[in-house]
Amino acid sequence: IMNKNWLHIQDGTEGEGAYDLTITTNDETKVGEVVIFKGVLNLNRDFGAGYTYDVILEDAVLQREM
Repeated sequence: IMNKNWLHIQDGTEGEGAYDLTITTNDETKVGEVVIFKGVLNLNRDFGAGYTYDVILEDAVLQREM
């Protein structure tokens, strides 16, 4: 979508039904992989067509060193 990978990170915590952090990136990861991303954190982002995000990390880059 929009020439980016869209990742949904879930850490098991939940706040009022919200437990998902969406990340847009050009990098790829595997399910279950421990990752660190650095990007632009945006609030109340609306892409139209019903795609709204309270919190989204955009243009993120996977940090290879942990």
